[in-house]
Amino acid sequence: MNFLLTNDDGVTAPGLWAAAGALAELGRVLIVAPSGNCSGFGPAYPPGQSLSFFPYRNGGDHPAGVTAFGLNATPATCAHAGLSGIFGVETIDLVVSGVNEGANMGRDVFYSGTVGAALTAHFLGKTAIAVSLVVEPGRPAHWESARQVVRDVVDMCIEEERRAHRSGQTAPSPALYNVNVPNRVAADLRGLRMTGLSAHSFLPATRFERASDQALIRRAEHVPPLSYELWSDAWAVAQGHISVTPLQPAQNALSAQIASADLWTAPAALLEAMPQYALGSH
Repeated sequence: MNFLLTNDDGVTAPGLWAAAGALAELGRVLIVAPSGNCSGFGPAYPPGQSLSFFPYRNGGDHPAGVTAFGLNATPATCAHAGLSGIFGVETIDLVVSGVNEGANMGRDVFYSGTVGAALTAHFLGKTAIAVSLVVEPGRPAHWESARQVVRDVVDMCIEEERRAHRSGQTAPSPALYNVNVPNRVAADLRGLRMTGLSAHSFLPATRFERASDQALIRRAEHVPPLSYELWSDAWAVAQGHISVTPLQPAQNALSAQIASADLWTAPAALLEAMPQYALGSH
């Protein structure tokens, strides 16, 4: 299989290379990632311009079968460029964005460059997975846990497509998943949970100060504890579970509901219909 890997933390970020190691066990990997940090850019896609790029090698930890480029562009643009064929890979089977250093849950997905890149790939007809490690600034990151989760979720997507093929069904529509991994050692992770988006947002924890001719952005030191909605991404992560949230553009979701003639499907019924996957070991 051919994988496209991108992120919003930049081509040198450790989370990107944790994901690269996992994907390299399954096939060839093309990395097209921003040349610098582009966190918070969402699905921004600047108008036409000339974009510089450079080949990148991750020292002695560069996995075999991985080709990497740093592109002076937003995450969404990197995803599109990687799928375009200009970097020598014409066919991409699946796109992964991440692993982001920090959570991308709830309402924050609308600002996330990690999710923005995956959304762009989804709009271009590819199954795409955005992955984030829920690590607080200054805390040690358990990248090996994130690497294992990347492998497990990609395996899940591949198996879904193979199951459809074996049963003679039409190949499933390209999926879009947002994954958040608790910052724990792998042995302490409690498995995958299919979730919805919470009301989680970084906005209440952000304030502005005025200093002369500058507006200073500050993160609040003391943030009131959030109330986590049951079966939401933030709830799952707080319980030590890996949150896997299927994302779907509103137009697609409405079309699917109309086609099924069931506009009032209960969330509990949706959850029961979704397969549960145990966290594997690789």
